Amino acid sequence: MDERKRKIIVGRSFCEYLEEHDIHYDYCIKHKEVLGCDESANYYDRYKYFIGDDYCICKNLFLKERKGEKRTFLVIVPMEKQVDLKELKERLGTSKLEFASSEKMQDLLQTTPGNVSIFNLIFDQDKKVNVVLDQDLFDSELLAFHPLYNGMSIFLKEKEIRKFLDFCNRDYLVGEIPERETLHEKTNVLTA
Repeated sequence: MDERKRKIIVGRSFCEYLEEHDIHYDYCIKHKEVLGCDESANYYDRYKYFIGDDYCICKNLFLKERKGEKRTFLVIVPMEKQVDLKELKERLGTSKLEFASSEKMQDLLQTTPGNVSIFNLIFDQDKKVNVVLDQDLFDSELLAFHPLYNGMSIFLKEKEIRKFLDFCNRDYLVGEIPERETLHEKTNVLTA
């Protein structure tokens, strides 16, 4: 069996796994493997007649502390949000945050960059990854995530994501994730 077919089977099996555990999704679409939110958005636009436009493409940031306890975090925000890691560090009470290595991602979440999603938490049996959700995610009716394969996307409601986290017995934080100022915003401040 080739690698692509194996990945499709993993994605489909995971969708069945969710349904078996009473975690329901509204839509599932199969598409070309994508490595980022922008690529996903291009595919989702093709399905707007079907899924509508009240959905949030979820960006999953796998971060770690540089020093200190060296805790890891899965921070999930809407795709358009550019997270201010310096301010997030202050809010979480951590040392400096940086992106975790692909090796650490593989070790804790059994995935690779471009394929990480909230669902990879099922592999973190020791609960070493802290989960942080941006409250802005819940401004949309549906949330889009990859079901362990970045060639598929499922769209589900907030209550189903919370059911999944409860099913995994995960604690999580929901709050306002700080956004980085853009150069345009900084220019306006300086000229005001």
